Formats: sequence, structure tokens, C-alpha cells
Amino acid sequence: MRYLKKTCAVTLSAAMVLGLAATAGNVSYAATNVEKEETVYVNLDSDGTVDDVTVSNWLKNVTGTSDVQDVSNLKDIKNVKGDETFTQNGDKLTWKANDADIYYQGTTDEKPPVNVKISYQLDGKDIKAEDLAGKSGKLKMTIQYENNSTFEDEVDGKNVKMNTPFLMASAVILPVDTFSEVTVSQGKLVSEGSNQILVAYGMPGLADSLNLTDDMKDEMNEKLGDTVTVEATVKDFSMDSIYTVASSSEFSDIDLDDDSDMNDLEDAVNDLADATDELISGSSDLSDGLTTLKDNFKTYASGVGDVSKGASDLSTGAGKLAKGIKQYTNGVTTLTNGAGQYVSGANQLASGVTQYISGEKVLDDGISKLYNSAKNFPAKYSDFDAGLNDYVNGVNGIPTTISKKVGDITDGYETAVGAADTATAVAAAKKAADAAIDATSLDATAKDALKSDIEKALTTAAVAQRTYDKGVTEAVTANVKSKGMSDLNSKFAELAEGGNELVTNSATIKAGIAAVGSGAKDLYDGVKQLSSANDTLLKGATTLSKSGLSLTDGIKTLTGSTKTLTSSANQLSNGASKLSKGASKLDSATKEVSSGVNKLQDGSVTLLDGMNQFKDEGTGKLQNEYNGKIKTVMDRFKAITKDADDYKSFSGIADGMDGSVKFIFQTAEIKSDDK
Repeated sequence: MRYLKKTCAVTLSAAMVLGLAATAGNVSYAATNVEKEETVYVNLDSDGTVDDVTVSNWLKNVTGTSDVQDVSNLKDIKNVKGDETFTQNGDKLTWKANDADIYYQGTTDEKPPVNVKISYQLDGKDIKAEDLAGKSGKLKMTIQYENNSTFEDEVDGKNVKMNTPFLMASAVILPVDTFSEVTVSQGKLVSEGSNQILVAYGMPGLADSLNLTDDMKDEMNEKLGDTVTVEATVKDFSMDSIYTVASSSEFSDIDLDDDSDMNDLEDAVNDLADATDELISGSSDLSDGLTTLKDNFKTYASGVGDVSKGASDLSTGAGKLAKGIKQYTNGVTTLTNGAGQYVSGANQLASGVTQYISGEKVLDDGISKLYNSAKNFPAKYSDFDAGLNDYVNGVNGIPTTISKKVGDITDGYETAVGAADTATAVAAAKKAADAAIDATSLDATAKDALKSDIEKALTTAAVAQRTYDKGVTEAVTANVKSKGMSDLNSKFAELAEGGNELVTNSATIKAGIAAVGSGAKDLYDGVKQLSSANDTLLKGATTLSKSGLSLTDGIKTLTGSTKTLTSSANQLSNGASKLSKGASKLDSATKEVSSGVNKLQDGSVTLLDGMNQFKDEGTGKLQNEYNGKIKTVMDRFKAITKDADDYKSFSGIADGMDGSVKFIFQTAEIKSDDK
């Protein structure tokens, strides 16, 4: 009775562990006629060596079938509950169920797909189970779960070998009088009065089947690995049987294909990766755009700098322009005043021109008289020249006849008198020329020069005349006072000398008279030309007077426009000053914006680098982990859950029959002979 209670307690504990550890709900079966529930009992030595295997089957006649078809490789099959019989054909069994469930049992030499190995150490030294009885010390018990069931399935396009998943849980009662300071690496310790119920569990082969990374495998092995370590301080060691339950049905009920959470996870990972790619693309576009903005903003900033400088130059120029316009305005005022003076002067000039025209007529009359007088010079001089020649001839003939020469002298005297008349005419011509020149509007310098030229010409003629007069006077005087021929001869020499001198000067007189005649003619012709230009001069004076009036009107208009110009110049100067200040502020603000653009561009590059790093180390790695590891793990997990669903029997099962199987391992007790 006590043994059964212990067995029941351990079994219930194991079932509790399996229930807590299972990830699915209760086992359900398809709606078939018969369902098979198989329990495999494996008796082990204290170290885990298999002694025998007994299989107990429960055929659930769900629909009340009279004949139940089954498949089994068991030996020594017997009905353990009821009197229903069966027939066997190889491994096929046909039970006469008579609508009842069938419970039968048999044995097999087949090794179970999983097993439990147990080893011991006492005080750090290996020890056999049977040698532990009655010992005391520091105990270390190692439970090793083994999974020998494998299958192949396609994962990621490759056929891979994996283990059929089994959840294994072990339970043993440890009296507190014998076991103290108990610890378990994978499991729980439950106190029950004077006893402690130790529960350990594991999933052998699962980490390898899922092809986990070393880190994940180590983490799984720490919680659901193949090995469980139990340590305790023992006194007078003894231990009841260890019961271990193994089942794969907990995995068969997991349907990952319908697990929306896993699908959502995969979708989320992919969406996150896609969003990261879009962010990277956007960050790249942003970086490129900001780079372009930065480059273009340099041009803009340079242009703003030029605008600022230009505005400053404009302001300076506008100031100078305003100053210049002020000077111009002052100049216009001066021009206005000067224009008035100019108009007054123009009027005076026009009046003077009129007076000049009147004076020019007087000059014309005087020059005409001068010219007419000058025309007589050659005729009178011809007479003088003829008389002079006669005089010379007479002097030369004095040695022949005195009386005849006296007559010749008388004739020469008359000729000399005619020459004296010529000198008088020259003096009168000079006086008339001076009067005519004074009546002109020529300036004093021109008048003096003209008078000098005329005087020189007339003086030359006068000198010649005086020479002639002297000779005549001396000849007459000598003739009158002569007391004799000797005196006459004496005077004759002087007279001859004077005549010769007069002949010599005759050429000079002749040239002077020619010059006077030519100059008088040129002067006369010039006056005629001057007279012909008088009309043009008068018209010009009239036009000048009228232009003065137009100039006066223009000056008035200019004065009015100058006021507008001055006002506009002041507005321009003020506007240019404001523009310069505004451009300076714009230039300063542009520099700040440029600095901000540079920082923004640098930030975009950092953002792009960060997004690439986020992809490489974050979402990309996550996606790679998911696709390369997590997804692979999930695909493998789907494969092993499918195999768990396919693993329905250890000893055999008929086609189309639903089934389940669990294994219960029991080790031998360890007790001393006196207990």
C-alpha cells in the first residue's frame, strides 16, 4: 500500500510537471472509430540500464465497433481488462470488441526512443548506485536524458536530420532525514511534510534539432537541456525509485501555421526592414538634397555678399550723388545767374553789332577815299620821276650851256613843285586813313598796327619828297646867290650829288608808293567783304538775342527740374541707406543660415550613417537573425512538431487510427540490505 501511494504521488507529480511544462492544451483526437493510447513502461537499473519494456495499450472504441483493427509488434499480448479475444496475422490484430474498449498488454525487445542515464558522485568521487546505500557525504547526482529517435525533413531547401521532440520529466521522493541542502539545476523541489519531492525536466536533442546558435543553445541547455544536476548532503543514503515520464504529444498539439503571433512577428520584421530601407533611401535623398542646398547656398551666400557690398557701394554712391546734385543745383543757380548775364551780354552784343555796322559804313567811306588817293600816287610819281630824270640830264648838261641850264632848272623847279604837291597828298591820305581806322570797331592793337603799316608806307614817300625838295631848294638858292660861274660850278657839284641821291631814293619811293597802292587796295577789298558779311552778322546777332530768350526759358525749366532731381536724389540716398542696412542684415542672416545649412547637411550625413548602422546592426541584423536564424528555427520547429504529431505509437498503429504514446521509466531503489 505504501509503495502504491509513493508511486501514485510520483506519477501525479510527473503529470503535473508535464502539464505545467506543456505549451498546448488538452490532447484532442480526430473523429475516427478507434483511438489508441499507448503507455510504455521501462524498468531500469539504478544507473539507467534497461531491464525490460512493457507496453500497455488502450483501444478506445469511440463509435462502438464490434471488430477493432490494430497493429502491434508486441509479444505476449494479453487482455488485461475484459475477456475480449483477438486474432493475429503478423503484426495485425483484430479484436472482437463487442462495442467495448480494449485494454491489452505485451512486451517488446525494442529499445525505447528515449532513455535516462543516472550517475553518482560522493564527495567528488564517482560511485556506483549500489555502493551508495548507507553512505553519508556530499552527493552529486547527474540525470542524462537521451533521445535516439530521428527523422529527416526539408528545411530551407535542404534535407536535415532532426530528433523527434520529447518532453521528459523525472520525480523522486527525498526524505528530509536523509537529504538536506538539496539543489536542482533544471527543476523544482516541493516540500511535503517529512519528504521533499524533487522534479527535474528536459528536452533532449531539441537544441540540436533547432540548430540554435551557441549562445541560444547554452541558454536553452541551462533551462531545458539534456542534463540535470542534483546536489545534496546525504546521511545514511537510501533512495526510492526515480520515475521519468517522456511524451511528444505536447508538441504535436502546437500548430505554428495558425500562430498569428509568429506570422505577425515575421510581417513586423519584414515591415521594419522595409521601413528601414525607406528611411535610408529618404536619408540618402535628404543628404543629397542638403548637399545640393549647401552647394547652391554657397552661391546664394556669395550673391548676398555681393548684394550687400553692392548696396553699400550704392549707398555710398547715392550719398555722393546727392552731394553732387547739391553741387549741381548750386551750379544751376550759378548758371541761371550767368545765363541772365549772358542774355544781357547777348543783347549788348546785338546792339554793338548794330553800332558796328554803322561804324563799318564810315570805315568803308574812309577806305574808299584812301584808296582813291592812293590811286593817284603812281601818276604823280611818274611826273616826279620824269622831272627827276630831266633834272639829272640838265645837271649833266651844265658844262655846255649855263643859260640853257638855268631854263632847265626853272623847269625842274616846276616839276619839284608838282612833287611837293604829291607830298601834300600823302599827308592828306595819312590823315584820312587814321580817321577811317579810328571810326572802325577794331580794337586798339589792330588799329595801331594798321595805322603803323600805312604810316610806314607814307613816310617812305615823304622821305623821298623831302629829298627832292632839298635838292630843288639848294639849286634855286645857289642859282640866285651865285655871283659867278665858279660859285655855280661849285654848287653844281652839290646839285649833282643831290640829284644822284634823289635818283637813288627814287626806287625806294617807287616801292613805297606801290606798297601803299597795294595795301590800300587790299584794305578796300577787305572792307567790301566785311560789308558783305554785315547781313550775316546782323542775323547772327538777332538769333543770339532770341537764343538768349530760349536760354532763359530753358533755365527756368532746368531750375524747376532741379528741385525734383534734388528731392529724388534725397529719396534715393535714403532708400539706398536703408537698402544697405537691410542687405547687411540679410548678409549676416545668410551667414547664420549658411552655418545652419552646413550643420543640417552634416546632421543628414550623420543621420544617413546612423540609419545604415541601424540597418547593419539593428533591423538588418534582426532581419538576418530572423530570416537566417529565427525563421530557420521556426521552420525546424514546425518540422519537429509535425513529426511529433506523426509519432503516435511505439509498438505500432493501424492506418487511419489516431493515437498517442508516453513512456514511463522507473529505476531500481537504492537501499541497504537491512532496510
